[in-house]
Amino acid sequence: MRRLGALGAALLLSGSAGAADVTPLWALQFMGGQHFFEGRSSALAGNIKANYTPAVKFSERWTLLPTYAGSYSGTRDVQELAGGGTLFQDSMSHGLLVKSVHQMGERWKLKPSAGAKLELLRETVDEKWGDGLFDYRKLSGGLEAEFDQTKSAGGRLAYDYYQLTFPNYESLESAADPTLARELAGAKVLDSSNHLITLGWWSPLPAAGRLDVAVFANRRLFGDQPVVKSDGGLTGTDRTDTTLSLNVETAYPFTVGDAVRAVGTLGLSYGSQSSNQNHFDARKAVFLSNHYDYSQWSLAPQVSAAFGESKWVSSLSASYQRRTYSHRPTQDGNGDYLSEKLSLSEITTQFAVTYPVAKNMRLRFQTSLAWSDSNMQYEKVFRYNYKIANYMMGFSYDY
Repeated sequence: MRRLGALGAALLLSGSAGAADVTPLWALQFMGGQHFFEGRSSALAGNIKANYTPAVKFSERWTLLPTYAGSYSGTRDVQELAGGGTLFQDSMSHGLLVKSVHQMGERWKLKPSAGAKLELLRETVDEKWGDGLFDYRKLSGGLEAEFDQTKSAGGRLAYDYYQLTFPNYESLESAADPTLARELAGAKVLDSSNHLITLGWWSPLPAAGRLDVAVFANRRLFGDQPVVKSDGGLTGTDRTDTTLSLNVETAYPFTVGDAVRAVGTLGLSYGSQSSNQNHFDARKAVFLSNHYDYSQWSLAPQVSAAFGESKWVSSLSASYQRRTYSHRPTQDGNGDYLSEKLSLSEITTQFAVTYPVAKNMRLRFQTSLAWSDSNMQYEKVFRYNYKIANYMMGFSYDY
């Protein structure tokens, strides 16, 4: 990994690589605005994203793509961790991915890759960076084979291995709330090793349409989270999760008279998770088997449009996602268990406009509104029911 990092740093700093052609690619975005959570507004905050890729072309058959991706988000966000939603004040990430693209014959490409990422998540404004309970590191490596059937149709098969580590989770979690589920109160219970297989296919459709299909299978191994028994004790077997998902997306261009040129997309996905982990609630002396098993589906339409000769481009998107836990009962406000199984619905809408003000630079405005609704009433540890909205404006630069 150290050798890989040195190679990436050398390429990032240099403008050439011997006889190779180096093409720098930049993508910068700065957006400022406010968010509104449960009727309360925040102070003005900013979001920053930066991507830099010095693409190194050694020959017609070999290109190296080292990419740095960094971001800071000053707006509140809810991320799913440990089986529920956790609200974060702001977050920061830094990642380096090196991908090598090898042309094999006329139709095949091989793409080995390796990367590292650091994600910092603050739950309060006075929390120091690096002290976040859910800060995590990710190390990854993989191999992808891509097949080009035609210029507009092809497929890919990829295997990726990655490790997730949460360096601060152990002591803080145990000290904060000893009544938490036993499987989450030990050491390094969120650290995991993951094996991800991806199978994808894309193809043109009649009337200038396009179809993208992707299937994902991920096996997550928790190395320090023993499975809980019915009496609340721990077995000698660690938790293993298997997640499967199918994503399908279609896209069609269309016009409205001579004034509007648009592209409409519709995404549909279905997924499920199967886990051998159970749950024992020590406060209520209740054992719950298959606590993390769930199924979910989502629907996501979007329309992007350009108007006449003007340079304005706007987009309107929405998504609906519903998750159902097959074995986990819901709870009332006191934490008492009810007969109904836990379900969670999320709706997100977003409207965005852009306008070019200079070469490679665009002004941007976007606003979004999201609802999360659940039959879970007990929210001492995680949030299941909330509304969050924001508006952001700024600029982006792509080169």
